[in-house]
Amino acid sequence: MKYTLVLFLVLGWVGEGFAQESALYLSSQQPPVRISAGVLYQQYAEDGGDIAELSIPVALFVPVGRSLAFSVIASQATATGDTLETVSGISDAQVGLSYYQRVGQSSVVVSFGVNLPSGKRELTQQEFETSIFLSQHFYNFRVPGFGQGFNIAPGIVWAFPVGEGVVLGVGASYQRKGGYKPQDGMADDYDPGDEVLLTGGLDYRVSPTANVSADVTYTIYGGDVLGDADVYQTGDKLTATVQWLGYLRANELRLVARYRSQAKSSRPAVVDTTDKALRTLPAQVLLLGAYRHQLSPRISLGVLAQGRLFGETDVFESRTLFDVGLAPAVALSDQVTLRTRFLYTLGDFTGFEAGAGLDVAL
Repeated sequence: MKYTLVLFLVLGWVGEGFAQESALYLSSQQPPVRISAGVLYQQYAEDGGDIAELSIPVALFVPVGRSLAFSVIASQATATGDTLETVSGISDAQVGLSYYQRVGQSSVVVSFGVNLPSGKRELTQQEFETSIFLSQHFYNFRVPGFGQGFNIAPGIVWAFPVGEGVVLGVGASYQRKGGYKPQDGMADDYDPGDEVLLTGGLDYRVSPTANVSADVTYTIYGGDVLGDADVYQTGDKLTATVQWLGYLRANELRLVARYRSQAKSSRPAVVDTTDKALRTLPAQVLLLGAYRHQLSPRISLGVLAQGRLFGETDVFESRTLFDVGLAPAVALSDQVTLRTRFLYTLGDFTGFEAGAGLDVAL
């Protein structure tokens, strides 16, 4: 029996500190070697000021037989703004290894990932202020940060059929985060809290050309430590995602709804406040529709529309954003595809992103 289960939040080595909004595909079929590289420019204007980033992401995925796979992800980026210091450098390289094994009618994937501290760290005060803007969720920059510490993340996912066309999956991962100095001149390392990620999902084949997937993930965060002092405790996070995916001949329609809610965080080292709990990360709602139409055997056109809602926090007001975009693709050969992307953002602020890249399948 051949089947594929999609878990929207990646388990194992690709935890939240490694990749965002990715998907892990558990499949009994061997995928090809994939190499992708591109360039993406993003710029947003808010309150009369601009912030922009030029990034060059590179990814490599290498299956070794049907059971083992190796991957590497890295990026070069330059970020700047009207009143911000320019920051330029490479991000940490993320290396992953995953092992796939059939167990009767079910499948197990064991994964292990490493975040190599190769990126830019020990930023100046001005560069650090720029990095704070980059990391805000509503901007959705391709490279939201440059360098962290040495992180390791083992994980496991188990997928099993429970009926005709229905597959369930459960999994867990643990990410051990190492200390590093995010700012120049720090006497002690900043040690982010470790993370535990628990998830469950299902994939239901509605028809031969359509399926529905659902995923619920709960993330537990440890406390951040600076030297010997507990300085920050991130609240736990719950994420729920539902996707409908359908095909009409070579054309594809994808509908996604996602809700993400994070508990309040606290600052244990701050002793002169009566209410230490802070909502620093917003609740989020995403509604997305994407359609890809095959214009010819080698040319396709994708269109995308999505709405993003971010709740109010103790730091930022609520935001409502809408994105519309085009994603033309041209198959230059049977192995090489040129992909482009143009996205315009409007709402509580405006912006755009434009990019192109090559996807090579061997």
